Amino acid sequence: MAQFDERQLKKHIRTGDFSSAYLFVGDESYLKKYYSNLIAERAVPEGLQSLNLDRFDGKGLDLRDALERAMLLPMMSARRCILVDDYKLEPLPAQEFKLLEKALQTLPETTVLIFRQDVNPITKRAGGKKIIDLFAKYGAVCELNKRTGQDLLQPLIASAAKQGRTLTPAMAQYLVASVGDDFNVLRQELAKVCNFGDGEITKAQIDAVAVKTLDAKVNDLVRALLQNNFEKAYLTLDTLLRQRTEPNYILGSIIGTYAEMYRAKVAMACAGSTQPLLEAFPYKGREFALRYAVRDGAKLELSQLRQCIEMLREADLKMKSSVNGAEVIEQLMVRLLLIANGERV
Repeated sequence: MAQFDERQLKKHIRTGDFSSAYLFVGDESYLKKYYSNLIAERAVPEGLQSLNLDRFDGKGLDLRDALERAMLLPMMSARRCILVDDYKLEPLPAQEFKLLEKALQTLPETTVLIFRQDVNPITKRAGGKKIIDLFAKYGAVCELNKRTGQDLLQPLIASAAKQGRTLTPAMAQYLVASVGDDFNVLRQELAKVCNFGDGEITKAQIDAVAVKTLDAKVNDLVRALLQNNFEKAYLTLDTLLRQRTEPNYILGSIIGTYAEMYRAKVAMACAGSTQPLLEAFPYKGREFALRYAVRDGAKLELSQLRQCIEMLREADLKMKSSVNGAEVIEQLMVRLLLIANGERV
């Protein structure tokens, strides 16, 4: 049974001893596309790909057409490769499953058949597990999920270096916190930042160029409130509303930010570290979020954070019955600012 994560897949590709069939699954679109294309390009040399590399869009595809091509012998090449992009394998009708199973059992040694799932992901429920087990038995299953920790930061640092810029680990973490952990988006935003200036990449450059996620923008808003900068907080809110971000999404993000500060504050008070949170909550690869929560939460007493949580609860109830969500958030911001200034609300 061949099942690869990213590191195992890299070693497998280096050997050049390709399996007859691959199924690419997981939640990282960029990596699935990169490695499936890499196998296709290594299996069929450049110059012979027009004869021996067939790419199929799974939408509207008759599975028989792809499988029939997979049975052909290569022309002037050691291998033929068939890459099927997003064919709906789950649920797969019984007749098509038998057709696929027979094809995988009888593929020529000279064929490399690749199924890449993105828009139509495979789950691990019964129907999906059946497909995964089938490919694992007769070929290989490659599960590529979002990179975390150093596995995410080091490629960004290396990419910046190739573009003539220096990206420190701290700034790499800040970039991830700002734009999210989708590696394809990170590459695009990093390229924009690299073209904006020279030398070492700064926080100001990331803020000026990178398109931030909702959570990152809300973190800016909350930080502005904690720094008694209502003007910046209001401008951030205005930007979000002009971008047609739903007020309930904004409020949900604000609640999440204060909840993380509260958790971090309690953990530091009880255990002297945030280690219990790393064990109890899904912070793997997002450890920086806890560091930010500790830093920002230090500006408030635990009693003040409890007040903030109560204000957020009340705002959430108002949001559910209000026709003007923006007004609810504006009123909430004033109250949070007063609490941060040590005033009773």
